[in-house]
Amino acid sequence: MGMMEKSWRTGIGQDPDWWLGFWDDSRSPKDQPAMGRLFAINAKWPLPLSPTDYLQRQIHVQFADDPTAVKARHITGISTIIWGNDYPHAEGTFRGSEDCVAFNFEGVNDEDRAAILGGTLADIVHFDKTKKLADVPESV
Repeated sequence: MGMMEKSWRTGIGQDPDWWLGFWDDSRSPKDQPAMGRLFAINAKWPLPLSPTDYLQRQIHVQFADDPTAVKARHITGISTIIWGNDYPHAEGTFRGSEDCVAFNFEGVNDEDRAAILGGTLADIVHFDKTKKLADVPESV
C-alpha cells in the first residue's frame, strides 16, 4: 500500500539515467537494444482514486490470530480486516476463540472491536445487525 501511495503521489518512474540490461561498449550510447527501463519515466497512477481508497473500499482480509493486523488497523483501515475463527481448520482458533480475541484485541476500543469482529462482514454481506440469532425463524 505504501509503494502504491508513493506512485500515486510522485509517479511510478525512475531516475532517467537508471537503465537495466546489458551495455554493449561496441555500440553508441543512444543505440543500446539490450538496455531498457523498468517503467516509463514519471508515468502517473492512471486511476481516479488513490490506492488506499481502492484498498479500503475493495479489499478485505480475514485473520484468526494476528495482533499485528489489529494494531495496523489505523494504517490499513478498519474496514479491511475481518476476524474469524477459521472453523474447522486445524490452524483455526475455534477451540480457544475467547482467549484469542482477548489477546488480539487488548486495549482496542469497543467500536473498532465490533467492526472487526463482525460489523464489517455484516455490512459486506448485507446482514441486518439489529436482529439477534433468537429473532431468526427456524425455517431460515
